[in-house]
Order: sequence, then C-alpha cells, then structure tokens
Amino acid sequence: MLIEGGGNAASEAAVARGLKWLARHQAPDGRWSLNDFAQHGRCNCTGPGSSHCDVAATAFGLLPMLGAGQTHKGGADKGNLYTKTVENGLKFLLLQQARNGAFDPNHHHEMYAHGLATIAVCEAYGMTSDPALRYSAQRALNYIVQAQTPIGGWDYRPQKKPIYDGSITAWQLMALKSGQMAGLTVPIETLKRAMKALDEAATSDGGRYGYRSRHPENGFRPGTTAGGLMCRLYLGWGPRNPGLLSGLRYLRSYGPRTNNMYYSYYACQVMHNIGGAYWKEWNPKMRDGLIAAQDKGEKNPHQAGSWYDPSDHISSGKGGRVMQTSLSLFALEVYYRHLPLYQRISEDKELTQR
Repeated sequence: MLIEGGGNAASEAAVARGLKWLARHQAPDGRWSLNDFAQHGRCNCTGPGSSHCDVAATAFGLLPMLGAGQTHKGGADKGNLYTKTVENGLKFLLLQQARNGAFDPNHHHEMYAHGLATIAVCEAYGMTSDPALRYSAQRALNYIVQAQTPIGGWDYRPQKKPIYDGSITAWQLMALKSGQMAGLTVPIETLKRAMKALDEAATSDGGRYGYRSRHPENGFRPGTTAGGLMCRLYLGWGPRNPGLLSGLRYLRSYGPRTNNMYYSYYACQVMHNIGGAYWKEWNPKMRDGLIAAQDKGEKNPHQAGSWYDPSDHISSGKGGRVMQTSLSLFALEVYYRHLPLYQRISEDKELTQR
C-alpha cells in the first residue's frame, strides 16, 4: 500500500523518527501535553502550544501510533514497538471520560477534544476488538449524537442553538465515521442532519466552506473547505459530484502547505481518496515537503523527528510541536492509514482539461 500509494523509504523513515519523538515526550501517566511536553520529555525542546488541553494532546499522540499499526495488543514480535505507549495513552483517555460519555467536559474546547479522543478510542477498538474499549467508544459516539445542534452541525459545547462551527463539525464527523467503520452504532439521521449543515456552510456550488456560515465576512477558509469536502466524501458524495470537482480545483490551486498542516491534514485525505491525476500531482509535493521540513536535530538533538513551524498559527501556534508533528505524521501515513473511498481514477479529465 505504501509503494502503490506513493510513499517511499524516506517517508517511512520520517514516520519512524516522528513516532520515536512522540513516545519520548509522553508523561508517565500516559498523557501528552501541547504546552508542557518538554517537561515530560525532560528536555529543552521548543515550540509549546498555547492550548492547555491534555485530552486533545493525548489523542494527537495516539493517532499517529495507531495509524502506523501500533496498538496496545501484542508485543515487538508482532511489530508493536509502542505497545505500552499506546496502552498508557488509552488508559489516560478512559480515565478522563465522564459518565455521560464526554471526554474532558469542563474544558473550554470540549467538543474539539472530545472528537479527537473519540477517533482515537474508536480506531483502537476497530483495530483490536478489545471489549474493554467498546463501551467507552460507544458512549463517546452517543455524546456526539446528543451534542448535535438543531441545524445539524456542532459547536464548542453541546447546545440547542442553531450554530455551526466548520472545524469542530469536521472532527465530530470523522469520529462518527471511525465508529461506523469499527462496527459501532451511529444513527443515520445524525449523518443526514450533518449534510444539511454542510449545505448551509457552503458556497452555492458546494465547492468551498465557511467557518461559521457562507457569509463572506466569515471567510471560506482553506482548512474548513478541505474539512468540508472530506466530510462530503464520507457522507456519500461521489468523485464526479460538481461541488466536489469545484472544491478539488480550489485545493489544487492552493496546493499542499507544510506551514498549514490543519488544512493539509484534510486536503491530503481528500486528494488520496479521489486518487488519479489529482493525487499524483499532490503527493510528491506534500511528501517531499514534509520530509524536508522534519527537524533533523541540528540545533537541538532532542527535537529530531518532530515538526514545528512558527508561521503555522493554527497547528504550531495553538497546538505546538506535538500537534504539528501529529498532523505531519497523518499526512505521511495516508498511504495505509485509510483505504481510499473510491477506486483510483485512471484519467481525470477535470484536471487535464484545466
């Protein structure tokens, strides 16, 4: 899958270095921190994030591990180099879950953290069928269902107001999809209402998506557009949908950005799922750019294997080196982390005619 998808030995080596860096900065109780990771690593690594949400940070630490096939089951003889790392991270998350299923319910960015943690627990359950995770994962999914706003989206906290936040909505839909793929219960009506929320946030052609709405003052941002298109794919849009084709043209014109990994995380998945000429053009730029941008430890040996770009105000600014590293690893694991939703398009007329 790696070779077929466009990965290579250099990209896999970069993934190995990144996982090693993450493992070295896990706290003894299993958590990761966006702002205090240097304390846990007992080092002088730079690049702390401005966010103080350990639930989100722990999900960011776990997901690249799971994406590389590392689980809490099996040892090194089965290729699991980070069994304890994953086990301790999952234990930390489960201890943070409230009785109603919410992860970190008292944090300001509750649904951000909850969506990420739900993805991690659902993926770990889907990969191992560990019964100890099933109850937690289903409760987390139920909480997302209950937190949906009347217009079909999600916001920072569960509420009954007609509100839509494009970024938070994308994480919840990714979590619901992860749960669905793991064989857990996700109501179809919840997904149908989410499609209506995306309709309200999109431009008239369905190609770009706003943060709060389709009004110009809210902006049709690259990150929310890429996230919106990824959600559309998961909710059933086919590769020839006119709205999707319009969005693909926009993503192609904007291109992959190693200094905007929140956007690139979603855009990379969109392009990989569509495949064909779009992916062939996108992949080498994203792959080689990330390999070149990875910290080689020249200024600080302990930072080797991580990513951090201070100009990336979302990933590095808010999430710091941990989030930037995690999202970069997602992009380099895309070849095998998720199977493409559609068959590869051998000849994409939309791209060649442009």
